[in-house]
Amino acid sequence: MNTTPRLRGLARLTFGNPVSLVYLALVAAAVLFALVDLVFVEHQDASFAGIWAVLLTAPTIFPLWFAGDALWSRTGSPSWYLVLTLVVAALVNALLLGLVHRGLRGRPAQRGAVVSGGWHTQRHGDH
Repeated sequence: MNTTPRLRGLARLTFGNPVSLVYLALVAAAVLFALVDLVFVEHQDASFAGIWAVLLTAPTIFPLWFAGDALWSRTGSPSWYLVLTLVVAALVNALLLGLVHRGLRGRPAQRGAVVSGGWHTQRHGDH
């Protein structure tokens, strides 16, 4: 069983349409904003800059966080798991947006030569 065409199809749905690309760019911008805020801006209190990335990956991120809470109930989820859930949630949402985009776009009908009265109207006009 060859899974390469399936993986290409999933990658095309996730990265190969404008809706998913714009969504992933927004998530990347929100993560970059949170990182810049974390590294370069001093706060007396906690910053809420990371909330934009969480809101953009909702609702997919919440079941992943609940799974992390179930796995690490006493100590809490490690930082690497929180980053991983953000990435996975963004990719799942991009895939779902790609499916919606493909479903709404549909397949355009193939245009061919129209035969009318024995003449191909594509080259000879409508006779």
